[in-house]
Amino acid sequence: DEAVTTPLDWTGDHVSPDDILYFRGDNAYLWQLRGVHMNVLAYALTTYYVKSIDNLGLMEKLEDDTYFGNCCFNIDNRLVSRDLLDSIIEIYFLEKYLKLSSFKNLTVLDIGAGYGRLAHRIVNAFPNIEQCLCTDAFPVSTFISEYYLRFRNLEERAKVIPLDEIEEFLRNNTVDIALNIHSFPECKLSAIEWWLSVLSKYGVKYLMIVPNSDQLMTNDGLDFSPILENYGYKRIAKDPKYEDPVLRMYGLYPAYYFLFEHRQG
Repeated sequence: DEAVTTPLDWTGDHVSPDDILYFRGDNAYLWQLRGVHMNVLAYALTTYYVKSIDNLGLMEKLEDDTYFGNCCFNIDNRLVSRDLLDSIIEIYFLEKYLKLSSFKNLTVLDIGAGYGRLAHRIVNAFPNIEQCLCTDAFPVSTFISEYYLRFRNLEERAKVIPLDEIEEFLRNNTVDIALNIHSFPECKLSAIEWWLSVLSKYGVKYLMIVPNSDQLMTNDGLDFSPILENYGYKRIAKDPKYEDPVLRMYGLYPAYYFLFEHRQG
C-alpha cells in the first residue's frame, strides 16, 4: 500500500553506501556528532546522568564497542556511545511506568527499528523479554537489522519481521508493547494512521513514542495526536528525556518520551 510505504524523509538517497557499511556511525540512523552540543562534554554529562539513574546496573550489564562505525568515547574508564546511553534512558522510562523488568514472557515490537539498536539492548537488559521484534518500512533497514541482530547472536529473541508480514504476525501472536523512537515524525500521516489501525486492531496495549520535539508532530509540521485518539490510544505519561533541567540544555539530543495505553470505547 503506497499510503504506508511512500516516505516523507526516508527516500532512496537518505542513506549512502557508506552509511550502509558503517550503519552505527554518525548518519541518518542515529545522529552522534552533528547538532547542538553533540560533543565529548555532552557525552560525559549524559554518561554521569545515566549512572545516577541506573538502579538496575545496566551500565555494567550492557557493553559498548566500535563495530560498524559506532562513535564511542572513553568516559569513566569505559566506552560509551549514544546508542548505549539513549537505549538505557529509554529502557528506564519503560521501567518507570510499566515495570518492564517484572513482566513475564514479554513481547515488544519496535516500529521503525533502524539497525536494531534498541532490540539489541533491551533483550540483553532483561531475560524476561521473550521477543523484541523489529520492523521498518525502509527495506535497507530490514536488511541491516537482520544482519546486525544475527551478528549479536540474538536472532532467537530479537527477530526482524518484514513490513509485508507484520499484520499476519500480529494476527497470530500477542504483542504487549510497541515502540516508535524518532520514527513517526519521519512518516506521512497515512503511514502513521495505518500503524495505529493495526496496533488497535490486534490489541497492542502500550505504545511508547519519541517524537523529534516536545509535540507529536511530523517533520513537515503536521500534528498526529488526533490519530492516536481516534484509535483509542490515551496518553498516560509524557516525560522529558532528562529529569535534570541542565541536561535538557546540554545533554545528548534532548527529547520527550510519550506513553499511551489502548482503551476500548
